[in-house]
Amino acid sequence: MKFGIDIGHNCPPRDIGASGIKKEDDLTKDVGNRLINKLKAAGHTVINCTPASASSVNDSLRKRVNTANNNNVDIFVSIHFNAFQPTNNPRGSEVFAISNAARGIAQPVLKEIVALGFKDRGVKNTAFYVLRNTSMPAILVECCFVDSQADMDLFDAEKMAEAITVGLIGESNDTPTPQPATLRITTKTILKPSTDDSGNLDPATLVDIETGDYPVLDSRFEERHFWVKWPDKSKANRDEHFVFEEFAELIES
Repeated sequence: MKFGIDIGHNCPPRDIGASGIKKEDDLTKDVGNRLINKLKAAGHTVINCTPASASSVNDSLRKRVNTANNNNVDIFVSIHFNAFQPTNNPRGSEVFAISNAARGIAQPVLKEIVALGFKDRGVKNTAFYVLRNTSMPAILVECCFVDSQADMDLFDAEKMAEAITVGLIGESNDTPTPQPATLRITTKTILKPSTDDSGNLDPATLVDIETGDYPVLDSRFEERHFWVKWPDKSKANRDEHFVFEEFAELIES
C-alpha cells in the first residue's frame, strides 16, 4: 500500500497551525513523522506530502494535493489538531471524509483514537480542499484540541501515531510468517533489487528470468510490481526481496 501523509500546516510563514496550550505545528509534526516511520516499518510505501515552502495557504494546500496525485498514492491522510478558543472548552477527536471509501477508512482510525480515552466527535463530511481535490480516498484527522487541558493531559504522540497506524493497517505488531508461494512468469523478464527503471541500475544486480513457475518465500504487489523474497541463490546471490519488471501471476501455495 502506498500512503500519502500530509503533516498539517508546518509551512511558515503563510501556513501555520493553531496555538493553545501547545502548538498545532509541533504536534502534527511529531505525530506525522511517527506515523510515517510506523507505516514504513510495516512494509508500506509512504510519500510525505508536506510542502517545504508556499506562497500562500492555497498554494500550500495545492502542493499537498499535487504531491499525492502525482505519486498515485492509494490513501491520503492529513494530520491536524483542533482549536476552539472562545468558549465551551470542547474536547475530543474527529475524522473528516467525503466518500464512502474514505469513510470506511476513517471509522477504524477514529475508533482507535477514541480507545485512548478521547471523546468521540464522529466521522464528518466537510469538504476540505485536500479531501475534495485528491484523486484517492482521503481522510483528515483532527487528533484532539490543542486548547483543551483535558486533551493535552491525555495526549501522547507515540500512542496517537500508533492508534492511527492500527486504524489504517491493523495491529502494527502483527508480523505473520512469510507464506510460500509460486510466481508464474508469463514473459521473459528481469529480476531486480528495486522498482527503479532497469536502465538506471547496475547491470550486475539484474537477473534474466525465463518463463515458468518459480517458488518464492513471500510476496506482495506494490507500485505496479511484484515484490518477492527469492530463495534461488543460483539466479540471485542474496536471500532477500527483489522485484519483477514485467507482469507475472502469483499462485498462492
